Amino acid sequence: MQLHVPTLFAVIIAVSAVLALATAYLGHRRHADMFLWSIALGLQTVAYTLFALRGHVADVASIVLGNLALASSLAIYAQAVLRFRRRRWPVRWVWSPVAVVGVAFPLLMDEFQVRLVLGGLVYGAQCLLVVGTLLHRRREPLGRGEYLLIHGALLVATLMAVRVWAVGSGYLTVEFVTDGGVLQGLTFMASITGTLLLALGIIIMNEESAERSLLENEQYQAFRNQVLEMLAQGAPLQALLQTIVRGIESLHPQMMCSILLLDRQGKHLQEGAAPSLPDFFNAAVHGLAIGPGVGSCGTAAYTGQRVVVTDIEHHPYWQPFLDIARQAGLGACWSQPILSSDQTVLGTFAIYHHQPHTPKPTDIALIEQSAVLAGIAIERSTAASQLLERERQYRLLIETANEGIAVFQDGVLRFGNPRFFEMMGYAAPEILERHFDLHIHEDDRTRVLASHRRRMQGEAVEQQQPFRVLTKHRGMRWFEISGTLFEWQGQTSVLAFLSDITERREMQERIQQQALHDSLTELPNRRLLTHNLGLAMAGHKRSGLHGALMFLDLDNFKPLNDTHGHKVGDLLLVEVAHRLRQGVRENDTVARFGGDEFVVLLGDLDTDLATSSTHAHTVAQKLLAALAQPYRLEVTQSTGALKTVEHRCTACIGVVLFNGRETEPDELLKQADMAMYRAKQAGRNTVCFGTDGAAPLQEAVLTPA
Repeated sequence: MQLHVPTLFAVIIAVSAVLALATAYLGHRRHADMFLWSIALGLQTVAYTLFALRGHVADVASIVLGNLALASSLAIYAQAVLRFRRRRWPVRWVWSPVAVVGVAFPLLMDEFQVRLVLGGLVYGAQCLLVVGTLLHRRREPLGRGEYLLIHGALLVATLMAVRVWAVGSGYLTVEFVTDGGVLQGLTFMASITGTLLLALGIIIMNEESAERSLLENEQYQAFRNQVLEMLAQGAPLQALLQTIVRGIESLHPQMMCSILLLDRQGKHLQEGAAPSLPDFFNAAVHGLAIGPGVGSCGTAAYTGQRVVVTDIEHHPYWQPFLDIARQAGLGACWSQPILSSDQTVLGTFAIYHHQPHTPKPTDIALIEQSAVLAGIAIERSTAASQLLERERQYRLLIETANEGIAVFQDGVLRFGNPRFFEMMGYAAPEILERHFDLHIHEDDRTRVLASHRRRMQGEAVEQQQPFRVLTKHRGMRWFEISGTLFEWQGQTSVLAFLSDITERREMQERIQQQALHDSLTELPNRRLLTHNLGLAMAGHKRSGLHGALMFLDLDNFKPLNDTHGHKVGDLLLVEVAHRLRQGVRENDTVARFGGDEFVVLLGDLDTDLATSSTHAHTVAQKLLAALAQPYRLEVTQSTGALKTVEHRCTACIGVVLFNGRETEPDELLKQADMAMYRAKQAGRNTVCFGTDGAAPLQEAVLTPA
């Protein structure tokens, strides 16, 4: 079979040009890094165009510029892979083949066969370099896009090797690159195939990278919630720090993490948690004085600023510690200061790599978020330790104690130490010999007085629950009290120890809020939704009232993310949450289930099933109408200017009614989810009713009037 080489040239030029334009368009819309790929394909188009015009343009353009364009395109392929993988290789490795072509080809203008051999060797080597950049020191499996890139590069390298062999053996004796022949035709057919594989590999690799980023973000949120739950449960500091470090390392196996704490003087580093670093390295760091140029962590702790060292071997901060870093096999270290709520440096959170490594924006976000988690854990542990220390001292030295101590007889304040009056904001004569219950919040007064009476009667009283006290200058504060009976001036009295726990309680409430609510929309998360649903089902079982569970999924959300990025998508999700809250009663629950899925729980509708169904349908239609209104999202661009993005987004809703029968909350959610999918199948902006598994309802698909 004789292939028409000029036609193949035309196909290569057309394919390369179309792929270059398509890749540039995708890069503009979604992935900025793809612009390098489009430039490479564009240079390949230029190269084959100049080759095809041999005899119609000057030989310098056809031979020298054409081959320079082809060599440059392959160099840019390698450079783009390195940039995409955030790896640093010497530039000369990538661009030296281009220099060889630029120097040699002008000298070989009349030596076509020699040029074929030299070009085949250079271009084949460049293709192997692309493969090398993809395979170099990989610790994770290759994706489909990378496989296509590798096979495309290997195909081109193979055809170059065949051309070199054919010329050397005398099998290929053409005088011009556009001359025909079976080998020439097969060569250019392979070139078309290789170009297609490279382009497809580029696109798929970028898509896989985006998917991995989304999955990593979801996994990080689950890990973050685990840490917040441990915080809410009062886990020890060491366990918290170990959980944070192990969690990050499990999400990113190529990383080694370290948390270092500052000593009480704030001048030396102390080991906090670094299970993956060698013991000798941790021992060397423990007790190290912080200061400028003292490695990554010492400098970060001293300056209070993030320090990113991408290459330990050549960075001045690490020169005094180079031997131990080499022994530990460390190539890069990024360190983030851990700050308290008042911006005091508590320690550092560091990420190490075995090889030189430049952080991506997602890596910077990861180290910042992890440092915040560590800061909350350290601050909570510090506050708890200080409180225990104060309680011990209060019982030893009453007058000098830093805890409020008071004596009560039948509810009348007989004595208070200086700290007590400071907490209350009153001078001693203002409240001594007066009933203290006047200062207790009316909602807590009955409980506190009942506990006091039982204690006075000699009954064993458990630890008093915190209660609210009205102070003179600081308003309502939360007090924690403990006490015991003793003799005071010949009468049985209560010796009470009081602590102001307002800040600690607020911190616990914030932690509980974060553990049970979605961080973006501040709506209840799945855990709190399931809890509320269980309470509602139990209540409806007693009352006989029906409730409704609505599962919502947005219809047109992904195109917004794809076009404008996740920041704009997050703004839309926040607005959706606001509209849903506005569309239901205050005692109903609106929760974010995940991604662009929301759940609405309507309680206490009616004992009549039909009436409840009508009510639920009315609310669902109201929510659909609210969500279908245009969204105007204000986004701050990189230049600082505000940009308004207008978007239309409807939803599908699956509704299940329940009356507290034996159905489990998870089963009810599953039924609502199935109803929502049936609504999806029926079309956008649609409501579909399902069943609760206990009292079957007539299924119906309802669209807005």
